[in-house]
Amino acid sequence: MAEDINKKEFDWISEVFKKKEVFTGLSYSEREALIEDMYKIRFKPEDIIFKEGDNPNACFLIYTGKVKVVKNKMLVLKKNVSTLGPGSFFGEMAFLTYAPRLATVVAQEDMVCFVLLKATFQRLLEKSPAFKTWLESLSEKRMIKLDSI
Repeated sequence: MAEDINKKEFDWISEVFKKKEVFTGLSYSEREALIEDMYKIRFKPEDIIFKEGDNPNACFLIYTGKVKVVKNKMLVLKKNVSTLGPGSFFGEMAFLTYAPRLATVVAQEDMVCFVLLKATFQRLLEKSPAFKTWLESLSEKRMIKLDSI
């Protein structure tokens, strides 16, 4: 169930966004507008946040807890790509590539995430061509890393 973000959480997200490579170059007002459109959601251990191949509709910022990122290799083999914890942002690459999800993300413990919907992210990209160019470059680097696994 989605929950509103309180002032303490808003301030925490703002600080994280200032330091995240993904949001480099955004003005305070652009970051604030993004955060105002976010909401909070909780996951339990082994909850699948999204699956490889799913259509992207949201990206996530971990507040508490951890997730594992898993990539399918061949038909039955799965490869752990990484484990992400508080302050990690994931799922935004698919917003840039317009492609299905490249990996599966599963909660490893009770966790709280802040969710940014694709529509909100797309509005920012339309308003800021420089931000879009920056993210496309970052996405290419990440795709190369994923392909090497």
